[in-house]
Amino acid sequence: MTARPLTLLPALIALAGCASQSPRFKDQPIVWSVNDTKDIEPPEEREFLPMVFGADVFATGRLVHVLGLPDREPAWNTNALDEVPNSTWFVNRIGVRQVRPSEAARGTSDVGPPTAPLTVVRGKQGGGNPGFLVKDARGKTFLVKFDTKENPELQTSASVIVNRIFWTLGYFVPNDDVFVFDRSDLAIGAKAKLEDEFGRKRRMTAADVDEALRSSPRLPDGRYRASSSEFLSGTPKGGFPAKGVRGDDLNDTVPHQHRREVRAIRVFAAWVNHSDMKEDNTLDMYVEEGGRRFLRHYLLDFGEALGGHPAEKGRHEDGFEHFVDWERQGRALVSFGLWKRPWEDVKDAPWPSIGPFAATPFDPRNWREAYPYWPFFETDATDAYWAAKLVMRFDRPILEAIVAKGRLSDPDARAHLVDTLLARRWSIGRAYVEALSPLDDFRISEGSFCAVDLGVAYGLAKFGVVQVLDADERVQREYTVPKNGRVCIPIGSDDRYTIYRLRVARGLDIKPPLQVHLRAGDRPRILGVIREER
Repeated sequence: MTARPLTLLPALIALAGCASQSPRFKDQPIVWSVNDTKDIEPPEEREFLPMVFGADVFATGRLVHVLGLPDREPAWNTNALDEVPNSTWFVNRIGVRQVRPSEAARGTSDVGPPTAPLTVVRGKQGGGNPGFLVKDARGKTFLVKFDTKENPELQTSASVIVNRIFWTLGYFVPNDDVFVFDRSDLAIGAKAKLEDEFGRKRRMTAADVDEALRSSPRLPDGRYRASSSEFLSGTPKGGFPAKGVRGDDLNDTVPHQHRREVRAIRVFAAWVNHSDMKEDNTLDMYVEEGGRRFLRHYLLDFGEALGGHPAEKGRHEDGFEHFVDWERQGRALVSFGLWKRPWEDVKDAPWPSIGPFAATPFDPRNWREAYPYWPFFETDATDAYWAAKLVMRFDRPILEAIVAKGRLSDPDARAHLVDTLLARRWSIGRAYVEALSPLDDFRISEGSFCAVDLGVAYGLAKFGVVQVLDADERVQREYTVPKNGRVCIPIGSDDRYTIYRLRVARGLDIKPPLQVHLRAGDRPRILGVIREER
């Protein structure tokens, strides 16, 4: 069942022995916020070990996963309406209210990018995108990174655009921005250190800064373009593990692979081709608020989304195959090249600021991240439905405002990005909203309970009929869905616990049934929703 007892939300559902053996919901207010901010001692900082990570996701972990024959189970942390409550992991934004384009463009903070003059306090060598840690005129600390000369504007724009998308969805992200500065705006701090790839530190010099800038594209007026990421408040404690919980965090009681907001990232990542989802692109911050100290969980570093990774690494298979993909690469091997892999039709964009990010070929159900991410293997139809209906709420004005924050200089590149996001949004909706009976936004009004057929409301389907079923799957009543998608079903005035089994029919396309549990009477209320019967 989609509805189930929750570790963080105790006793949301009480299983009762009724004739249909259907779970029953407690008659209580819907839980929209969980208390996972209890005071804890400082956790240990988790270290990300690339070699251990690679062995796990490409060898030992994959073997254990295959041999274990895992039984996919519903997310543990949904409320009675099959929604995700607010927590230190996720805050409902676009899913529950109208987000203004200006709000989506602002994102997590209105602090903005660094204010000159800038003092370099630390730097690092190596990598395709060198960067510095700087303090600005306000005393705020930022990580500053640059594009490559081959792809100017690509990573800096992608990091900001996708950051805004994930913030609007409801995730915690840093304050990221694009900004332009002059070499004269940079000074070297007296204690600035440079760390090489072997972890050795030495004093940083002006020559080190000049060397990093030489590998970065320069604007016609001689200035430099960069992305900035403001340091988060609190103490970093490393990324959160893909599986299980942190043993040193008493608030962390739901295994991460069973958190809906983590599993659903697969759908969001497919939408923007954020294939670089792994532990070191997450961060747990030990923060203090209201006299309590606890961990808040962040997503970060989106610079290789929107085709950034395939553009810079020449990996057109990005989003179609894991970096080491035993299934699809093995299939290509045994077919002796006769099987045409989907990514072979991927074309480069005409702008170096846009990677090979397009509306076709794209099938969200077959999308794959570069490095296997264990929660994605657990994503089920109800997780994907929940994610897809959030994606569908991003309209053109919101996406245009977000893409504008990437400060792409070519208007055609900006238009291409918006059009592609909208087209991939449509593919997400067709794949996941229409996979179930897409009735949502349940409300009781004037002796009826009403719902919106999201397929019709978003134009994914031209028509629909809502069927009311009995326990033997017989159709008792039918209601034609109007053009606005909202359909209402009379419920009478009986205060008894009542379960409505509903399904959406589109001609011969009959969706699976869902359940709505309610009481009518003098105080009509919806008690819960089971999105997919199991």
